[in-house]
Amino acid sequence: MSAAHNKAIKEAEPQTRGDKRRAAFIAAARQVFLEQGYEAASMSEIVLRAGGSLSTLYSQFGDKQGLFISMLDARVRQITESMGVELSAHTPVQEGLRRIGEQFTSKLLEPESLEMYRLIVGLARKFPEIPREFQRRGPDKIRQALVDYLIDREEAGEIRLEDPYRTATLFLEMTRSGLVSRALLDEDVRPNAEEIRTSVNIVVDMFLHGIIRYQPDPGSTKR
Repeated sequence: MSAAHNKAIKEAEPQTRGDKRRAAFIAAARQVFLEQGYEAASMSEIVLRAGGSLSTLYSQFGDKQGLFISMLDARVRQITESMGVELSAHTPVQEGLRRIGEQFTSKLLEPESLEMYRLIVGLARKFPEIPREFQRRGPDKIRQALVDYLIDREEAGEIRLEDPYRTATLFLEMTRSGLVSRALLDEDVRPNAEEIRTSVNIVVDMFLHGIIRYQPDPGSTKR
């Protein structure tokens, strides 16, 4: 992977004082939400860890839910940026999907991501608007980023798409289902980079080429 590619993927450092304060709030919020849960999380504790003031926190995020959603946005951005890199570079589809798959799965398997997902699922009954907003800002944005890349590859003549949205959904579900589902249910499951790469390579090969060996139609053979 080139230095330019790595640089493009790397998250930009906040530049302004306001950006730095916002990033500090989000980092502290992530710690507090994961340690204490959504309901018990204290905005005062977040300010204590991040610095600044409650008035600044509320002016930037509105309320606890706004802060929670902004925290999710920051996490999702790391995934969609990696897909944007492949789109901007017009990376050939097999190589691009492998890199996207590895980045996507690796991010989802980080302990923080797993804990965040468990937290969101736990909020579904009492605070249904939060998982709905997460769906819109998280999985839907990630899916759309992949759709954009797949359409670019179709325009390059590499693939044929009948339904880009469903195709992107299928790829993401295939990529995450095995390793991530197991890790969510068992904290002792922590796939390493090689296991992730192997799993993603199988998915990409199956996604692009299928598993049924082509056989000529006997009825089409002239006797």
